[in-house]
Amino acid sequence: MSDFTADLAIVGLGAVGAATAYQAARRGLSVIGIDRFDPPHDRGSSHAETRVTRLAVGEGVQYLAPVARSHEIWRELEAATSEALFHQSGGVIFSPNLGGSEDGRWNDFVSETARIAAGAGIDYERLGPAEMRERFPQFRIQDDEIAGFEPTGGVVLSERAVAVQLGEAKRLGARLLVNERVDSIEPDDTGVTLTTDARTVRARHVVVAAGPWAPTLAAPEDATLLTVTRQAVFWFEVDDIDTFSVNRLPTALWPRRDISEYLAVFPIAPGMRPALKILGEQFDTETSADAVDRTVTAEEITSFYEELVAPRLHGVNPNCVAATVCLYTNTPSDDFLIDRDPRSDRIMHLSPCSGHGFKHSAAIGEAIAQLAADEEPCFDLAPFKRSEHVAPDR
Repeated sequence: MSDFTADLAIVGLGAVGAATAYQAARRGLSVIGIDRFDPPHDRGSSHAETRVTRLAVGEGVQYLAPVARSHEIWRELEAATSEALFHQSGGVIFSPNLGGSEDGRWNDFVSETARIAAGAGIDYERLGPAEMRERFPQFRIQDDEIAGFEPTGGVVLSERAVAVQLGEAKRLGARLLVNERVDSIEPDDTGVTLTTDARTVRARHVVVAAGPWAPTLAAPEDATLLTVTRQAVFWFEVDDIDTFSVNRLPTALWPRRDISEYLAVFPIAPGMRPALKILGEQFDTETSADAVDRTVTAEEITSFYEELVAPRLHGVNPNCVAATVCLYTNTPSDDFLIDRDPRSDRIMHLSPCSGHGFKHSAAIGEAIAQLAADEEPCFDLAPFKRSEHVAPDR
């Protein structure tokens, strides 16, 4: 006998799992959510206070609908709970002039984003160096760079968003099993059995939203597509907090020649740590959720500040008040993997990958809950199927 039964069991209660639990419970489904820790926690990919969001998603038109719907859901949750989740600070994307980047993803990314924004009717301005220096003097833009500004961008409070959706899911009847590890997921003709380190759970359908643990629970076809990388996140002291607040500073995504020179800047939101959150991106060293080194060294902090922060920001001091490690689960194309398990249509794997998934997570959860409730999903999931990916050489 199983300890619990449900219409839908969800493995992993980070950004996407929490959203799915909330949306499924809203639709009257019986829901069991399982997480190996007690979310929101700092072991996966949904912590470190904030995430960038932007409607003008230069990575592809397939992302326009889920991010727009996610913005609506953040506002709906704010109205329902009186919790502030989304600060519309605006967002800036920098780009080298065409041909100035060794990484093809960033060559004239501003122009590509402007093209997508124009096609979707999203406000977007191209700004030259002089205009940027006048409007946002916090940034040290170079003369050979261009920028694009989207007023509808901003930051989502990531841990708070997870907590709010889990709270709403629980209020609506979902059962949440925390500090419990899922060891196996076995489908049969009538359902799926999950075995944890504490019990068995029987469900009509299962969603696997395990973040950096996804490779250990995925089908072999998916495991070859997923790699996990360690990302260091830093908070630096600033001369004037108000100058770097959500009222004065937009988010910034700032590549230069290649990914090693990438910088992301997050304005200071009310209730968050009074320091500027900044990160780079590192995709060169694979790790795993269990083996990753979670220590950020003094050498890492000094190198990051001297090489990436000081040359690009005014008023940011070398005093790092906090640092942590986040994990990206990556695909070869940087696109999401959202598809049913090859063994059974009763199991859905969700991996909104490669560092740009949080902004879409609320709508992804809604779409998956709609499928579980036999409704039409709120956006097209076809671009994220397994067949759209090419497995990397190993």
